Amino acid sequence: MASRACTRVILILAWIKLLTAQYSIPSVTIQALKPKGIRVSIPDTPGLSLFVFQGNVNRSIAKNDVGNIMGEITEPTDGRWVFEDLDVQLNVGDVINYYVHVVHNQMGYIKDPDSVIVRELEDPSSKNPTANDCGTTQTRVRNGKACAGNIIFEERFDFLREDVWQIEQYIPDEPDFPFVSYQRPFNAPTVSVQGGNLRIEPKLQQNVPGFGSSIEMGTLDLFSGCTSTSTKCRAEAWGASILPPIVSGRLTTKAFAFTYGLVEIRAKLPQGDWLYPDILLESFLKKYGSLNYASGVVRVGGARGNEQLAVGSTGFGNNLLYGGVLMDATCRDTLLRNKTSSRPWGDDFHVYSVRWTPDVITLSVDGEEWARFAASGDSLKDQFPPSCDVARSALTTGSKLAPFDDHFVITLGIAAGGITEFPDDATSGGKPKPWKNTSRKASLRFWQDIASWIETWRQPALIVDYVTVRAL
Repeated sequence: MASRACTRVILILAWIKLLTAQYSIPSVTIQALKPKGIRVSIPDTPGLSLFVFQGNVNRSIAKNDVGNIMGEITEPTDGRWVFEDLDVQLNVGDVINYYVHVVHNQMGYIKDPDSVIVRELEDPSSKNPTANDCGTTQTRVRNGKACAGNIIFEERFDFLREDVWQIEQYIPDEPDFPFVSYQRPFNAPTVSVQGGNLRIEPKLQQNVPGFGSSIEMGTLDLFSGCTSTSTKCRAEAWGASILPPIVSGRLTTKAFAFTYGLVEIRAKLPQGDWLYPDILLESFLKKYGSLNYASGVVRVGGARGNEQLAVGSTGFGNNLLYGGVLMDATCRDTLLRNKTSSRPWGDDFHVYSVRWTPDVITLSVDGEEWARFAASGDSLKDQFPPSCDVARSALTTGSKLAPFDDHFVITLGIAAGGITEFPDDATSGGKPKPWKNTSRKASLRFWQDIASWIETWRQPALIVDYVTVRAL
């Protein structure tokens, strides 16, 4: 009797385990076809009996909404549940918002709404991806594995994940010397996640709660929580050397670092005089040195925040997108490129992307390539004149695209002023820039002109919708 009772208990526990087991919907693959069409699929798993897709193009969708694109599949094909609609017209840059519903072991499951951006149109005859495909790739991931075409990093900012991102706290210096300090919450409320977006918004240091000092006479101590060992975390105002007048935010991927891949960042850029965003790839281990851009920086895309910024008759305000590779502070602008828009880049969200291979780095915005950097001669550094410091011997030890041949991390942030982003002969709204880049009083002169620039900070935040990195 005891044995039978024990058996019944085991069976009951087994049934409870079976009924409460959580099923996870497999990854959804979406292919945009040419000249028209969409193909959506998931891998087959035992117990699946229904696959339903609901989607909208460039329009949001909620759970249980009926999409403009919809399909119901009751049978798998060659190991996948595949829905196709060859009448849907898609273009590069379109955003497909969708959710899927499946029935597994007679129970229904709905995958939360998600989105994917169309990066290319594929030939309809291209094979359906299989669940176990892991093609070879040039992409390398620190402490990880990459499969050709697969996403190796994705951040949708449903909340602020401090296990993924390091929120920086330090006072930056060379080579840019921006007029900011980077501080973490709760020291300063500059970094937050709101409505599924990352928001980085600069503030006046004097207005930060708990700051009881003076910009011109006080002390700023950031040692508690300092994240840098190469720059300072404490400053004292003395004479013309004031405290950083702006407190801002900066995030860097903490554990994720990679070599070669496709990065996409959907963001809305800040607008306001003397502000500029940092959307960067930066060297993880600083293989070629830590100063003077020695290990390379990729500026994925940015626009200076001034509405009317000019040098002579040449304008380069918030309607001018610029970016490129930085390898040398002296010849900083040698490999920077730009693209003009009829509207400020901060008026709307745009997808800024970089495709990084062993041979070339290309920048795109909303699916349109606008800058390309390839090694000429023996290496990338051959594109610099002999007078530039980039001709140092350290780069001779790397590949022809050195220093862009090592693991890099993703950095997001905002800076203000500094000694590199704004030429000395620049004017903003017809008024001369208030500081000289070579002056010891640069930050002080910027601060003394606060009445002119603070009123322009009507949308000073960098707002990021998502970040993805895909293997080549």
